[in-house]
Amino acid sequence: MTLFRQLIIAVVILFICLYAGNTLVSLHNNRLLVEDQMQVHAQDTATSLGLSMTQAAQEKDIATLDTMFNAVSDSGYYQRIFFTDLEQNIVIDREFPVSIETVPDWFVSLMPLPSPEGKAEVSSGWSQLGVLNVVSHPGQAYVKLWQVTTTQLGWFTAITLLVCLLAYLALKWLLEPLTRVERQANDIYEKRFVIQENIPKTRELRRVVLAMNRMAQHLKEIFDEQLATIGQLQKQSFRDAVTGISNRSDFDNRMNSFVDDKEVGTHTGALIIIAMHDIASVNDYAGRAEGNRLLKTIGECLNSTVLRHPRALVARRKGQEFSVFIPDITPQEGEELAGAVFETVQGLSWLNNDQCPLHFNMGYTYHSEVTSGADMLSEADLALRQAKLQGTNRWAKLSDVRDGEAPVLGRTLQEWQAFLEQTISDHSIVLYFQPVLSLPDKTVVAHEVFVRFINGDDLLTAGIVIPIAERLGLMPQLDRLILESLATTNREKTFSGKLCVNLSMLSIQENGFVKWLDSYLTSQRELASNIVFEVSEKAIVLDDKPIRRLDKLLHKCGASMAIDGFGLGSSAFGYLSSLPLNHLKVHRSFLRELDQNPDNQFYIKSLVQLAHNRNVQLWLEGVESEIEWNQLAELGVDAAQGYFLGEPQSKPVE
Repeated sequence: MTLFRQLIIAVVILFICLYAGNTLVSLHNNRLLVEDQMQVHAQDTATSLGLSMTQAAQEKDIATLDTMFNAVSDSGYYQRIFFTDLEQNIVIDREFPVSIETVPDWFVSLMPLPSPEGKAEVSSGWSQLGVLNVVSHPGQAYVKLWQVTTTQLGWFTAITLLVCLLAYLALKWLLEPLTRVERQANDIYEKRFVIQENIPKTRELRRVVLAMNRMAQHLKEIFDEQLATIGQLQKQSFRDAVTGISNRSDFDNRMNSFVDDKEVGTHTGALIIIAMHDIASVNDYAGRAEGNRLLKTIGECLNSTVLRHPRALVARRKGQEFSVFIPDITPQEGEELAGAVFETVQGLSWLNNDQCPLHFNMGYTYHSEVTSGADMLSEADLALRQAKLQGTNRWAKLSDVRDGEAPVLGRTLQEWQAFLEQTISDHSIVLYFQPVLSLPDKTVVAHEVFVRFINGDDLLTAGIVIPIAERLGLMPQLDRLILESLATTNREKTFSGKLCVNLSMLSIQENGFVKWLDSYLTSQRELASNIVFEVSEKAIVLDDKPIRRLDKLLHKCGASMAIDGFGLGSSAFGYLSSLPLNHLKVHRSFLRELDQNPDNQFYIKSLVQLAHNRNVQLWLEGVESEIEWNQLAELGVDAAQGYFLGEPQSKPVE
């Protein structure tokens, strides 16, 4: 029960006690007064009637006496009048029934009233004729007392309601600071460290609000320090200190995670290694700071050149060498992109370019089926050496044509577009479900929804088709198709657990898709409560406005949101303080050789602490061995998925 209700109830109880005490005292005083009045009234009536009946009594005129008694009894105040002679014989006796039906029995029993009796001698001259007795009836007294009591109760009720209304308004105004403190406490629990600007004037409430503000500020500082520490750890472990892009270790892990991802299937891929000549001369001529600035500029240029390919990896491998891996690209696009990369870096210049010009060489290789990251690196390195043998500012390519291009991977973009449009039109997809298991007990906590595309007698994985669909701008239609298929499947057999569905950033940014999603979730309330939409961390870092809009929509419809590929984006984790998330799913690249990589272990442990402080679960994808599973259990990870735990199936695990 709230403090507000308790105070209102206390006010009501106080008034009831006040009324009860006042009523008891009032009734007691009124009863005493009524008793006195009844006694006096009975005596006065007896005296007056005794004087009036002298002649009738002397003449023993019973009829006249009866008439006089009846006249007195019409008021209803008397229950008996009788006259006795000197020998105590009753000359005339009349009893008059008086009804008190309007008064409850319990009130009569609670307020016992006597029946006072008045006496008067009846005489003629000096001769006494007898004694007249008048006995009062308490009925009218009960009626008046009951009327007084009910009137008081009515006034009390009206006054109590008025006082409660005034107390409600006053308490609501007085307790508003406590309501704000409650909201502030909930915000702190959700890691939103709000500071109250409106400080109450009441001394006690002012102290509470100021104390809450100090606590919120202190916790915000601690949380920000933790985020900064994890971000710094990420930079030290996976980012090149000079350029800010991935280092060699991060590049190799992420590239190999693409190759090892069984769910993604077969990848095409292009790999570039580009080297700047004689960075030492730049350092000697202009200083190391200028050399570092040039290296950073090269990294920025490479990132901007491959911006159209969101899955591209750019890293500084060593010294003056950079590597670029672009998955899911056609041979023609790969060569065109390689030419654009080389042209971009050749266009770089600096203040002392005339005295110390910049020179570059580049090696390029392409695989229609990427099976080994190490092989591609060796081939690109070999091509780089061939380019250096040809002289400065040259690049060479070494194509993989061992088995020819696979028919599916060799399609042109026009053929892909026709295939995808036909797929959307015919609803030619099949949904698969991979279990997500909790650590360490392996309880199923959710299923991730995967999509397979029907291609004749074969099924193509999303890893092959989705990158092409993103480049062709067809993801909103595909995401809509997947969700419609999920609703159809749910009608056939209702899902009982959480379903993790990936949502493309292109879909979230399109107003038409968002409106459709609102209608879809509204009409599928039961299913919506089980859906967790996973969006990439990179999408939040690039533009969080569509994510905020999506968050409001999901909250309204009962669905929830999670971050996919966590740890690959920026080190600025500020969005964790304002987005209500179901879980954070760490990218599979952090699992590679985890038992032999202390940096990755420490980083995942830090992410676990960060997520748990935010009351969010931390999941990992890509578990392929028992060693990885056991390692994650030791690090405190909440749940994981991977082929070691269960392959995608056509229906969820029961």
